[in-house]
Amino acid sequence: MACANFAMDLIDDHSARRGAQGDEGPLIKHYRVSELIPAPELPLHQLLKREPAIWAGMQISSGVLSIGLGIMFAASFRIEDLLLTLFRVPIISGILFLVAGFFSIMLYRNPGLLQMCFHSNVLCLALASIGFVLLCLDLSKPVHLQHHPISYQVEILVLCVTLLDMIISTVLIFLINAEKRRHRKK
Repeated sequence: MACANFAMDLIDDHSARRGAQGDEGPLIKHYRVSELIPAPELPLHQLLKREPAIWAGMQISSGVLSIGLGIMFAASFRIEDLLLTLFRVPIISGILFLVAGFFSIMLYRNPGLLQMCFHSNVLCLALASIGFVLLCLDLSKPVHLQHHPISYQVEILVLCVTLLDMIISTVLIFLINAEKRRHRKK
């Protein structure tokens, strides 16, 4: 990712064999930097220094997990049993987290996606918050424990994944907002 253009001075090293008549001997050339030129700063240098792609990778992997858990819930339980399956919370939030993660990864190639990345992460955080509330309402109902005891454990797993999604989105929103403020000051 870094690029440098250094001016080099040539230093000749004459070995002891060069003193003999007719024998050139090995000629060793050493190069050293004569002047250091600082690299130009990239458009999103401060943000990219904080590695948003790592956070985006975690966002994408938790989105895939959310989609998988949502499909499992949709296939295993009746729609009327849980708010989780009724509103398709994990599937929708998983798709949004995949999209937001891809936008965050694409910031390296296209800094113009900064605003879109910010808005997609805010939307993900809002949807994950709604999903968190719906999951808490589902977990507070003791009725579904009698019908499907395994659904309670899997719902807690979905709740943990949703909390992870919320944390990741919050961190990315904070990093992107700091970068936007830095650009406004310039």
